Amino acid sequence: MKKFILINIIMLYLLFAPIRVYASVRVSLPLEYKPEQQQTIENIPQIGCKAAYVVNPETGKIFYEKNAHEKMYPASTTKILTALVVLEKCKLTDTAIVSKTALDLVPSGYSNANLQVGEELTIETLLQALLIPSANEAANVLAEHVSGSVEEFAKLCNNRAKELGCETLNFVNPNGLHDENHYCSAYDLYLIAKECQQFDAFNEIVKTKSFKIPATSIHPANDRVFTNTNSLILTNSTSYYYPYCTGIKTGHTTPAGECLVASSSKDNINLISVVLGGGTNSKGLNERFYDTKQLFEFVYNSYSYKEIAKEKNVITNINVKKATKETSSLDAIIDTNISTIVPNNIDVSQIPSKIDIKENIVAPIEQNEVLGYVTYEVDGLNYTEQLVASHDVLKKPYWIYNSLILGAILLIILIIAIILKKRKKECNH
Repeated sequence: MKKFILINIIMLYLLFAPIRVYASVRVSLPLEYKPEQQQTIENIPQIGCKAAYVVNPETGKIFYEKNAHEKMYPASTTKILTALVVLEKCKLTDTAIVSKTALDLVPSGYSNANLQVGEELTIETLLQALLIPSANEAANVLAEHVSGSVEEFAKLCNNRAKELGCETLNFVNPNGLHDENHYCSAYDLYLIAKECQQFDAFNEIVKTKSFKIPATSIHPANDRVFTNTNSLILTNSTSYYYPYCTGIKTGHTTPAGECLVASSSKDNINLISVVLGGGTNSKGLNERFYDTKQLFEFVYNSYSYKEIAKEKNVITNINVKKATKETSSLDAIIDTNISTIVPNNIDVSQIPSKIDIKENIVAPIEQNEVLGYVTYEVDGLNYTEQLVASHDVLKKPYWIYNSLILGAILLIILIIAIILKKRKKECNH
């Protein structure tokens, strides 16, 4: 009987004892992008280029697209993938030797940096020659240095593009010389440019207005000075200069038309733009520069970077169970600031939110413990952030509670003991 009574005591205590619910570990929740939820913006520019894609790389928010997934010829915008693979495989201080093959593979009339057979140049210098004056032989030198041949390097580029999620791309050379089997989409070039921006060296090179190839023993003259082919960054280009442009790379062949992958940054909004298949518009202007500038200005005139939630703002209040009277009223506050890109005609105070508080939250609770989540839906961008406790919540003094439980247990035990004793007497009779 003693064993039976002990088991009952344990079960009753577990039944009535307060249960502590622990909040989950803090986590960083990914941004969710739903383009179908974006509102339509008026005054979208009409561009002449055959394909275009304008995106904020931090959020993936698409501001403009035209035939973005169609197969197009990229011309020298190919070279940004060449630069990416080289930056991932080489050190800037490594050196490569200019081969005769690398020079011979470039047809007469195509852009070059007057590199000479046998010259030993750093990878950094070759990347500058690749991206600033768009030197085709520099691309071949880099390809041979990394993979041994242009053909093997093209295979490496195609594999890397697939890893990035490129859907259309197939390259057969590192520089974009025209080939029927050398193509990609505006979307593919965006993915490549976004990845390239992870490298500081790339960002510095593509915004450089001009550079000089150092003299070598084979070419001792200091006469190889080149200007960037991207007119958007050149202050003396009155028709095209755009002060917020930060690069990236031009391209042109007759079949490809005028091509440009460009980046810009203004008022905390970063953009990557890709335009392909341009020509000359009715104003006599090069469409790759004119259209890109129009697209950038459209975004910056239509959208702003605004704060939609401030760290420590109270989102909701919770009455915590089994807490002291003084601490039971608990504010669930947002864990971080939320700022994002919104159309100018949206009132941020009216942005809807969805609150999800965990069930069975009871004392004690520590300050900054996670209580739930809040989600803001902002023109296709859904931000989910943690809600945390504004202060410590203390548990009620449970000596009274425990005394009552103990008294109830003893009473039950007494009743059980009386019943058992009575049954024993009846059995004896």
